[in-house]
Amino acid sequence: MNGMNCAPRAARGFTLIELLVVIAIIAILAGMLLPALGKAKAKASGIACLNNTKQLTLAAHLYSTDFRDAIPPNYLGDTNAWIGGNVAALPGATNQLDIRNGRLFPYNGSLKIYQCPSDQVTLKSGTRTLSVTRVRSYSLSGMMGINTEGAMTSVHPGIPENKRFSDVSNPGPSQALFFVDEQAHTDLARIELNSIDDGYYAVDSHQSTQWRNPPATRHGNGGVLSFSDGHSELWRWFEATTKSLRGPYPAAGKNNRDLKRFQAASYAEGKYR
Repeated sequence: MNGMNCAPRAARGFTLIELLVVIAIIAILAGMLLPALGKAKAKASGIACLNNTKQLTLAAHLYSTDFRDAIPPNYLGDTNAWIGGNVAALPGATNQLDIRNGRLFPYNGSLKIYQCPSDQVTLKSGTRTLSVTRVRSYSLSGMMGINTEGAMTSVHPGIPENKRFSDVSNPGPSQALFFVDEQAHTDLARIELNSIDDGYYAVDSHQSTQWRNPPATRHGNGGVLSFSDGHSELWRWFEATTKSLRGPYPAAGKNNRDLKRFQAASYAEGKYR
């Protein structure tokens, strides 16, 4: 050694340019990953929605074993129905008792299966906007379960509803519409833009060229529904207008393939292409 002091050299820090490069790389990676994460989340939501409608339909089958094959009643505004209440507005939109007091709830005690994970609503109160969850996203086909008196003349004229699972024959159990994820607006203050209200999902017969209750579009360009045999499907829409339907009674026009598909899944006559 030559006797000189040998102090350790200080560690070299990042320059401003190097930091900016690192930040830019992170931003690019985030931009690449976030869309993929969003798609994965949307797919998971769709899978959960499919499972919910399946579980509700299986619960209806369990109900039928106790009531001589009967499908749960599909009355309007009646506590004896599969579900009660009106979720188009408050207080019904957040009232869990309407579910708990329904005829179906004892056969699957999960409140979550009544909700699509993507069915999030907002409540405007003065200058505040609050996020809330609608307690129910699904409705039962008007052709399933004993209906309120008058439904056979106003909704399905001359066509009796299926009161028992053994009644489901044309269309058959694997093609017959059961539960539907029904259209709802995110803002509870816009009641006129909500189709879902009671638990009854109405589809007019084949002669109609308008929707009575449009389906929801929460999982890409399609909607979730179940069938009498217990399976669920995600139907992709044929028509560009279906995903933007709002409120009850929107026009569909002649030869609307999506409406015809719902009609074919509800009534014996007619087909869709």
